[in-house]
Amino acid sequence: MSAPQPPIPQPPVPGGHAAPGAPTAPYLPPQDPRFAPLLQAPPARVPSPLLGRVALVLAIGATVGASILLAVALAAIGAGVGPQLQTLSPSAGLEILSPVRDWVLLAEVAAWGGTALGVWALVQGIVATVRNRGRRAGIAAIVIAALGPVVAGAAAVAGAAAGIAGSGAV
Repeated sequence: MSAPQPPIPQPPVPGGHAAPGAPTAPYLPPQDPRFAPLLQAPPARVPSPLLGRVALVLAIGATVGASILLAVALAAIGAGVGPQLQTLSPSAGLEILSPVRDWVLLAEVAAWGGTALGVWALVQGIVATVRNRGRRAGIAAIVIAALGPVVAGAAAVAGAAAGIAGSGAV
């Protein structure tokens, strides 16, 4: 035989009191409509999409800007060095670039600047995507920044080829 169960307390009668020792209902705050806004939680703050948008602008600037600067600089380098390419000896060094050293500097600044901005845009796009602060723009920034080296490389090859072809060397 099982042990006898204690009696289950009955809920109180409306307007009455609970039996001594009986559990009572949880406390409910007053339901006065004048104080309802004070009892509710404040609305959730919508995060600003600015972080993703800035990352997108940086990615576009790094990809397009570096690509254009590289193409222009390498076209000028190709045009300046192109005639010397036919008489180039195996022992020739970087002194062949002396006449176009300003363009070489521009190409180097464009490459390093595009790399720095592209990495910045990639990291900021990842942060914007993870924190939901401009998720769509952050994803676009990630894709554009990841494609930036491919676009810049293609622009560099096209610019160098156009410069060499325009110099009459080929």
